[in-house]
Amino acid sequence: MISLFQRQTSWQKLIKHKREYLAKEALTEEIRSALNFSLPLGTTLIKDLSFLVFDLETTGVNAQNDQILSIGWVEINQGKIDLSSAQHYYINHGHDVKKETAVINHITPTMLAEGSPLNEVLSLFLAAAKNRSLIVHGKSIEHAFLAHYTKTYFSLPPLPFVWIDTLSIEVNIARKLGIMTQQSQQLHRVRERYKLPRYAAHNALIDSLATAELFLAQTQKILKKENQTIDHIYQYSQ
Repeated sequence: MISLFQRQTSWQKLIKHKREYLAKEALTEEIRSALNFSLPLGTTLIKDLSFLVFDLETTGVNAQNDQILSIGWVEINQGKIDLSSAQHYYINHGHDVKKETAVINHITPTMLAEGSPLNEVLSLFLAAAKNRSLIVHGKSIEHAFLAHYTKTYFSLPPLPFVWIDTLSIEVNIARKLGIMTQQSQQLHRVRERYKLPRYAAHNALIDSLATAELFLAQTQKILKKENQTIDHIYQYSQ
């Protein structure tokens, strides 16, 4: 594994990037408010921090051509999932979704027609994300879509949030233990290995809750022998 010095350097680079972003970018009041908080010291314990666990349901995996259909999120505060914080929104893009997408995601045109505009939901998401690190299972899709819409709506490069990826954490736990595995890293498969219950898939809020539970299970596994600080977990998620 990477030395403590290297882990701290990685975390310090993240702090520096956020500081430079705030100083250089021409930010709207909304964006500056969402980002105007200091990242914790790398030595801060996970149990003392707050996280926003979220998931997107989309029409595909290409952020340039596909669209967000729904977004769900839930908070983890001081080591506990706060169910009262749970939010779920369908996105109304003003046109019908492809039939094959509706079959996969179980999201009907009626649900979308009754949904909210994406820019309004993104504003709510930014407010919820303030003072929190983001947790997802499989960072690539969520990061790509948020980056695309940040550019579309705000003409900005990707926002400097802290991203914790439970999929990468699982891969790195196996690597540290010397386990060479071809096991599936799908959310429900990883949860099975932690004896967590199986939930219905393709619902952004349910997947957010499932990811939150998995993250807490993973940190408990890491905690058995190692210091559970934010820089340590961040390094595991890279």
